[in-house]
Amino acid sequence: MTTEVAQLRTELTTLGSRNDRFRGQAELLEGQIDTLTDQRDTYAEQGGVQEKALVVLQRLEETWRGHYEKAIAGLGGQGINSVFADAEYEVLLESSIKRGVANLDIILVKDGERVRLKGGSGGSVVQVLAYLLRYFMTTSQQPEWRRMEALDEPFSMLAAEQRPALCQLVREITDRLDFQLFLSSHEDELLDAADVAYHVWPGGRVELIKSPEGERT
Repeated sequence: MTTEVAQLRTELTTLGSRNDRFRGQAELLEGQIDTLTDQRDTYAEQGGVQEKALVVLQRLEETWRGHYEKAIAGLGGQGINSVFADAEYEVLLESSIKRGVANLDIILVKDGERVRLKGGSGGSVVQVLAYLLRYFMTTSQQPEWRRMEALDEPFSMLAAEQRPALCQLVREITDRLDFQLFLSSHEDELLDAADVAYHVWPGGRVELIKSPEGERT
């Protein structure tokens, strides 16, 4: 009998120890559950803030893009109309996202009707618009380049009667924005837009034909 009582006491002690150990593990698990619950709530709150921030950023980006496109399109239309007097031109820039890729479509409106870019006045409208957009995009993305631009035969498709207005446009842009423009061309009319001009002869001989100090020769 004494032996059985002692054995029962030993078993009770062992069960008590196991119970204490299980209780400790349960308290530990409860603590981990509380921690995970707090983390979940924190992440959910942060996710809500991030979603709201994303919405705000998207709205800002859409607003900025809309103003930017409108400004560039307006300046492009003014530039084209200053050179071409045969019709009323308008430039539209329409952005879209296709298959996750941003696209920007340039649309030419002539006398209220949408036409292909080359449906304006042949390739000459494209050349003038390309010049304007090239400069606008360069100066907006790389301000350190804004003081110099070099172009090779940029207006070869313009008719002779359009070149005086083009020269005035080029002069106005370069003077107002204070940058240097280097042009290589076979068109003599573009000399009116230049402060300094050189004639490069076959073989490499260079002749000064116009300078600020002297008259055009």
